[in-house]
Amino acid sequence: MVDVNQVMYNMIKKSNSVETSSVNEIEEIVDTGLDKTDENIQKMAMDYLTEKGYAKSPQNMDQAKQHIMESSAGSDTVRVRVRRRMEEDLLADMDEGDMTKLLATCLLDNMIKINSKMDVLAVQRYEYAVEVLDDIALDSEKPSGSLIEFVSFQTLLNKYAAAGFKVIGFTTREVGNHGKLMMSGFNSTQKQTVVIFERRVMN
Repeated sequence: MVDVNQVMYNMIKKSNSVETSSVNEIEEIVDTGLDKTDENIQKMAMDYLTEKGYAKSPQNMDQAKQHIMESSAGSDTVRVRVRRRMEEDLLADMDEGDMTKLLATCLLDNMIKINSKMDVLAVQRYEYAVEVLDDIALDSEKPSGSLIEFVSFQTLLNKYAAAGFKVIGFTTREVGNHGKLMMSGFNSTQKQTVVIFERRVMN
């Protein structure tokens, strides 16, 4: 049989819409069982500084020893104060009626968040850029000592990427040389690559 309360409990925990636990730290005295000797006090003081990440300077060591001596007052063994993390489940004793109301609140909160995201998506705008390349050149193909400006395909892509654009498509096309005749007597054609870039316009 399905435990409805447990199902609601799990849904509320997963929603992260409300605080379902409370965390507190309590300090308690723990008996180490070690005889209260100078050697053991020194050892526990060193452990304390290491645990806290404090510098092991003479001044800090003296303060740590004093801290341990105060905790061990009236005892034949070394006692230390430690902090313990206590987590309280706020849903543990909640009745079904209150849990139902809380679940409804969580669902409403998530609907509000979804609507807010939808509003943002609804007003998103984009802009586009188009580059037409007669040839795709790689960095490794750069002619040495050439005075002609060389722009590689990588350089072109990185220029647009730095401006927030990304490639969303490309195609090739053939274009004629405006009616010019080649030696063979036929019009020549040239292949071009069309690269389309897109970026979101910030509102």
